[in-house]
Amino acid sequence: MTDRLVLIAVVGLGCARPPERSCASTLWYLGDGSEVSAVGDWNDWSVGVDPLVQGPDGAWSVTLDLEPGDYTYALSVDGEWVADALQPLMSFDDPITAELSLLRVEDCAEPAFEVSSATATADGTLQVVAGFLRAEGGPPLDPRSVTATRVDGAPLSFEADPRTGIVRVLQRGLPAGKHTVLLSGADVDGRVAEVRVPVWVEASPFLWEDAIIYQVMVDRFATATGPVVAPEAGVGGRLGGTIAGLTRVLDEGWFDALGANVVWISPMARNPDGWWPGLDGNLYQGYHGYWQVSVDEVEPAFGTEDELRAFVDRAHARGIRVLLDVVPNHVHEQHPYYVDHPDWFHGAPECVCGNYDCPWYGDIESCWFTDYLPDFDWTAPGVPDQVVGDAIAWAERFDLDGFRVDAVPMMPRAALRLLVYASRRRLEAGGARFYTLGESYTGADGAPYIRANLGPFGLDGQFEFTSLWSLRDWAAGYGDAEAYVDALDEAAAAWAGSGSTMAPFVSNHDMPRFLSVAAGDDVSDAWGAPPPQPTDAAPYERQLLAYAAVLTLPGAPVLYYGDEVGLAGAGDPDCRRPMPWGTDVPAPAGPLLDGLRRLGVARSCAPALRHGARTSLVADGPALAWLRDDGGGAPVWFVANASDAAVTVDVPLPSTMSSPPGASFRDVVVGVDTVTASPGDVVTLTLGPRSARVFLPESLACPLGES
Repeated sequence: MTDRLVLIAVVGLGCARPPERSCASTLWYLGDGSEVSAVGDWNDWSVGVDPLVQGPDGAWSVTLDLEPGDYTYALSVDGEWVADALQPLMSFDDPITAELSLLRVEDCAEPAFEVSSATATADGTLQVVAGFLRAEGGPPLDPRSVTATRVDGAPLSFEADPRTGIVRVLQRGLPAGKHTVLLSGADVDGRVAEVRVPVWVEASPFLWEDAIIYQVMVDRFATATGPVVAPEAGVGGRLGGTIAGLTRVLDEGWFDALGANVVWISPMARNPDGWWPGLDGNLYQGYHGYWQVSVDEVEPAFGTEDELRAFVDRAHARGIRVLLDVVPNHVHEQHPYYVDHPDWFHGAPECVCGNYDCPWYGDIESCWFTDYLPDFDWTAPGVPDQVVGDAIAWAERFDLDGFRVDAVPMMPRAALRLLVYASRRRLEAGGARFYTLGESYTGADGAPYIRANLGPFGLDGQFEFTSLWSLRDWAAGYGDAEAYVDALDEAAAAWAGSGSTMAPFVSNHDMPRFLSVAAGDDVSDAWGAPPPQPTDAAPYERQLLAYAAVLTLPGAPVLYYGDEVGLAGAGDPDCRRPMPWGTDVPAPAGPLLDGLRRLGVARSCAPALRHGARTSLVADGPALAWLRDDGGGAPVWFVANASDAAVTVDVPLPSTMSSPPGASFRDVVVGVDTVTASPGDVVTLTLGPRSARVFLPESLACPLGES
């Protein structure tokens, strides 16, 4: 039985008063100016009523005592109204046709917990320290009310001190994996405070730069007993993949073998029955999950709530994080929100995105994807907190580790700010990072649109669309390395200072499979003329080439299901073919799968591949090379040839490279070539057609993986 020790003050609860909450709000301004004041809806937008005072350090500030609630405001700096750069929230109101800030004042009439530390050691010792904050003017903690459990209900050992309000959770002997602590306690008047604290028992602390993300479209992936089989109904219908199938593949070690330590699963909420017309005139079912008709019900075709929870728990036990695809932009017309609250949605269904009268450029935040997918109006009262609250509820209910956020440009920046703010406050107690990864589908010139939703108060990362297109051109053999490196450099400059962990990738569920592009197939007709599965080796070699580049870049690279076995496909929905297994895997895909496994293991083994700076070494026609070096003495270098002919490449290694003189490097893509090199050397390599090499120091003793 779990030990439970409660410390009671000897002279009674009245001998000391632990800290209490204060909901006074201090606004800061760190820029230049001579007169600064806060103007907002609490003071009728009056300049000078709430002036900020400049301190000796040059910073301006004002402290406001406001009732609980949300307040829209700006800072008036010498008569010019500007948004508060230090405020995480933005207002959905727009009284002066400018972005305004949102101040959220909490209710200090309720107590709260403040987590000061949350740690776990590799041997399974978990510690959480949290302070109970009394309600403003309220009584202290009642130690008898305190409980500490894991999310599965298992009790944890703790001490609670009513003199200080400090609760210390200490549990030994926990297995590897995630152990989210649920801490609850009440004051002596019975007012309850709760907090959830995610803690991982693992060999070393995980950073999202350590991630390899595997994208799964659950319906297309696997069943509990075997592969998914395409029905005669066509590519727009359900194929029968399930959560149980996903769990079976997890248990068989498929993700581990690829080095994938994050699984991104498609949306899980229930979708409508029946068939619905797409904009292309073909009929579709909601197999993909993006047409939700329920607030909290798991799609029955995928499985049950218990099966989803079991998958997440078993992934966590293997050290694998789980991202859920969330859809905060729209619902299906059968959703109870549209039925009961039509005022929560934009306009009429005639405004379908891309129509002549409803262009993407001007109406992207208000248009509907189709006439049966109502688009949320985030300025409508009730919408922001409801939609964000629903997403947080899914994360808490299934102990998730992050969101992939669908259709980011179709929502105001204030919506993304609120989602991130709520995620951090509810799901990151103790310092764990709940990763929010946004989808802003853009062309090569889309950096400003992606950057707008990054930063300290924005999404934790977004997909690297801006460099994707030149990557695909180069790796397919009809672009050059210079353009790709230029795109990478421009992207890195755009994200600089944002603190973001970006996600480079090769393919996803919304575009033609790169394998078919590399094969030179027509990928324009997903229904009438889907491209064949290539039988020659060249496209598979180009796919490995592309992934070798992506897996040696900074960020959290993404592997789309089926790419590891060379699945072909045109655009949506043909890029969502069923995952082939066993004898259904194309014969030429063996070296591709083997190479990706080696690269995945290498990335997990080599710190420089996850945290090192990228230095471009060669960008000449089809030839490409760069170095990743974190200064730790074990740099990694990538060399590739996208030509259909062999190429000899002179690779100039920097004199500042951190490896010792005469270090031995071994290629991990094929696992044969070994090179001895010193800082400042020029290494001459001959690469065969459509090939890549990734050289790791042999001192790392990285396992090369198995095919």
